[in-house]
Amino acid sequence: MSDPLDPATRPSRLSLVVHLAVVVLLAASFLSGVFIWWGQTIQSRELEPPGWLRGCLVAHGCLNPFLCGLFGYLCCQHIRIGWALRANLATGIVMEALFAALILSGVGLYYAGAEEWRTGLVWAHRICGLLIPAGLGAHWIAAVRWVEKISK
Repeated sequence: MSDPLDPATRPSRLSLVVHLAVVVLLAASFLSGVFIWWGQTIQSRELEPPGWLRGCLVAHGCLNPFLCGLFGYLCCQHIRIGWALRANLATGIVMEALFAALILSGVGLYYAGAEEWRTGLVWAHRICGLLIPAGLGAHWIAAVRWVEKISK
């Protein structure tokens, strides 16, 4: 059995490279998703997709393997250690649930053939995507407060 973790050493802290990966991947996914939503809105009004919509869909889809890899890394490292430390549990669980819901709804959109499921999956994906920045911000604020608390 290993020694208990010392919160003061902040073993769950993400490295700069992982921080950058989180920010860049989530920002690129968020922005491409917003453009897809906008393009689909234009398409529904004009009955023809804008020329750039396909590129946004491809870019958004190509981010998926990287986001899945990031989610796996976070589960094995950051989340596992944070859970052991009992740090930021509420915001961490929300982030984990949102991230997992985005992955699952995205897979459903890509692979589910049933048209009756599509509208629900689209809206679930959009809502979770819109909530990710707020969840990430709340998790970051909670982490800053946790660090301040353990540093006293």
